[in-house]
Amino acid sequence: MEDNFKLIDCNDEDVIECNDLTYKVSKLKQAFESIGSDTNFLSSLWEALRRQKIYYLQNRHYNTESFKEGMDVKMLNLGSKSWKKGKVKFKLSIEFYVEEENVEIKEPESPLDDLRRKINEATS
Repeated sequence: MEDNFKLIDCNDEDVIECNDLTYKVSKLKQAFESIGSDTNFLSSLWEALRRQKIYYLQNRHYNTESFKEGMDVKMLNLGSKSWKKGKVKFKLSIEFYVEEENVEIKEPESPLDDLRRKINEATS
């Protein structure tokens, strides 16, 4: 993203508007979670990995659990003397970048505000 954008965290109850429709972040997360069991998506993902010579299959089957539980792997970190056992997990995420930092929501002015101002000026 461009430097003038700032990444902020989203909560499940936050709402996003897009094309005059509003969605709770929790609904978007549920939609992304369902992608992990979509065989068309998985075959495209695994094919893209295979083109990069990354073979992420278990028993020659697409591993749908790699989105939930992860897959057993070993990792060798730069500078480490031994391999570390762990899991690798694919995770789809929703990121929201703020364009304008200081956008304030203004309360509508009450018809009594003018009267309050006049009273405050008279008593000051």
